[in-house]
Amino acid sequence: MSKFKESSFHQENKPKPKVTTAPKLPQIKKTHKSNAFFQEFLETGKANWKKAPPEVRTRYRGIFLVLCSIPMIIFPSIEIYKRLEGKSVKKVRQGELLEGQEVRPYSEDEKWQNERNSLMYKLFGKDWFLEGFTSKTMKDESDSTK
Repeated sequence: MSKFKESSFHQENKPKPKVTTAPKLPQIKKTHKSNAFFQEFLETGKANWKKAPPEVRTRYRGIFLVLCSIPMIIFPSIEIYKRLEGKSVKKVRQGELLEGQEVRPYSEDEKWQNERNSLMYKLFGKDWFLEGFTSKTMKDESDSTK
């Protein structure tokens, strides 16, 4: 007794099932509705977006937003890569602008205080790539509180 005896796939002397395809339906040609937006666009070469159908507006708005977002993704990515490689350093506020266009430069302690109060420092901690703010030049915070 064969283990394939009960299998419908392996039965011999049975006619093979006929494979039929669906009959091809005649293709219906879409009648292109002449739109004032497209007519004007073909004639003048300029798009009058006030006459554009909503589907066209949303599609081109999406394309526009994608193209505008490319620089917003690429430039920060390049800067992050440079920072991680140590080829770029974060800009540190060097002083303050007084009345009469005078600049009062900060001391090293004031620079460190401004850095410590910044949002990026609170989120990510010390930035060891900053000049003057390395582990060799700055004391540890726990040492300064003693």
